[in-house]
Amino acid sequence: MIEAPETTSKEAKSDSPLVIKIATEFIATALVTFTIYTFYSLSTAMYGINLLMIAVGTGVAYAAAISIASKVSGGQLNPAVTIASMLTGRTSYLEGPCYIIAQVLGSILAAGAFVFILPQTKMVKDANWFAPVVNGFEQGSISATQLKSVNSSFGVITALLVEVIAVAIIVATAMNYMKDNGKTNCGYSTHMGIAYAAATLITYQVTGSGLNPARSTGIAVLANFKELEVKPLTQLWVFWIAPIFAAALVGFIILLTKLLIVSEEKTLAGFENDTKALHKNNALADIEKSDANNGSEHKIDIDLYKTAETSQK
Repeated sequence: MIEAPETTSKEAKSDSPLVIKIATEFIATALVTFTIYTFYSLSTAMYGINLLMIAVGTGVAYAAAISIASKVSGGQLNPAVTIASMLTGRTSYLEGPCYIIAQVLGSILAAGAFVFILPQTKMVKDANWFAPVVNGFEQGSISATQLKSVNSSFGVITALLVEVIAVAIIVATAMNYMKDNGKTNCGYSTHMGIAYAAATLITYQVTGSGLNPARSTGIAVLANFKELEVKPLTQLWVFWIAPIFAAALVGFIILLTKLLIVSEEKTLAGFENDTKALHKNNALADIEKSDANNGSEHKIDIDLYKTAETSQK
């Protein structure tokens, strides 16, 4: 009788209802985006741009929020991660779109809360609060003022390139620490925090660090009604196209790698089978040859016996 292997609690698949998973993505995304909006805006307005502090703060915020949600929904919190997870079969095509909607709505809620807590004064321009938070390029870039003095700017191609590279780092890290059933391995939240921090270092001076379409959408919706030089919604498409492309690229590479591994395993299995068949055929040939030799020797012995018997007569 064959006994089925026991499944430990760590390996067991979560039985959380879909509505609980969606609610978890909504709440965790709202928490992390509110933290980012508030931290970017207030720290920059009061202390100026400190890239290292912003990168570390971003990484810590994502690591904390992901650790909260990882045991329930997988702690994706980013449409790009969700898309890659869907493409590689880790998240179902029912859960995925629900996650993305929850993430976007959570970010819009967080942006509303961020606007609500801002100091109410006409002495400070809207740009002071929102410029460090919104994502953009050219005149919408966080570095637009500095680059304007040398008649230069970060264009759309540069914005797309840095966002694709940065999001690819995040998505690849997520897929590396996510199991085939959508559950996460130990260290997932920590490594995701490191990935977000590194991605922020790459992108903040160029685009304000979008990295997450939900995060870019939430603040763009609220800031679009403020007095900014560039309306955030007019440039929002870049912060959806780049992450989606990065997610598709990482997903394609993962699927291609799996396909090559399976193909190689089949080739090796076929080679082993051919080798075993060859050994079997050689063994059978040796047995037949041995039987033939034994038969010849037996025939010679009979002939000698008959010759000797005739001589005696």
